[in-house]
Amino acid sequence: MTSPARRLSLDEVLDEFFFSADKPSPAMVLRTCEAHPEYREDILEFAALWASHDASPEVAADVLDVPEESVSRLQSFVLNRIHELDGKPTPASDSEAVKRAVSALKGAKLAKAATAVGFGSSVLLLVKVLTSIPNVPARVMRDLAQHLQVLQADLQQCLAQQLAGSRKMSYSSTKPPNSAGAETWESAVRALPVSEDEKKRLLAFQEGDAP
Repeated sequence: MTSPARRLSLDEVLDEFFFSADKPSPAMVLRTCEAHPEYREDILEFAALWASHDASPEVAADVLDVPEESVSRLQSFVLNRIHELDGKPTPASDSEAVKRAVSALKGAKLAKAATAVGFGSSVLLLVKVLTSIPNVPARVMRDLAQHLQVLQADLQQCLAQQLAGSRKMSYSSTKPPNSAGAETWESAVRALPVSEDEKKRLLAFQEGDAP
């Protein structure tokens, strides 16, 4: 009886990926993602940083300090190239398409999206992300954009517009605005009916956003 093949670690996969060519190509990224789907996000981020380093070798010393927004743009570029190579449509890049994708998040689709971004069964938290939290962690926006197959920048703009619109409606109502009702990521998480360990896990989503 033959023993099952050993699963490669993330470091082994990235080493194999790095030494397989002089620079990353869409075809190589696609093959690696297909071979190791459990490391898809890490592979895409690594490819984006590698591409950024090759494009600007003079800033190699600062490669670890690439802003989250720049990494997201590079990831979007890599994803678009993968879709082009694979004959699939690229992620939607217009505001109307993003609005349709967001408005479709109801019922089972909403629950599935909550799971995709790492919220577990906390569908309420995703509802608040879509409607009332201004400081959503970057990793949540990234994962939600990838789940909806839209660009992260377009999704952020869409949610920002919706949040601004809801605030405007609040101020134009006959009742005075309730500034105490504004929520942050931390307050929304702490209000969830989940265990303290789960709250700590969700609060840690912000760690990558720290300056």
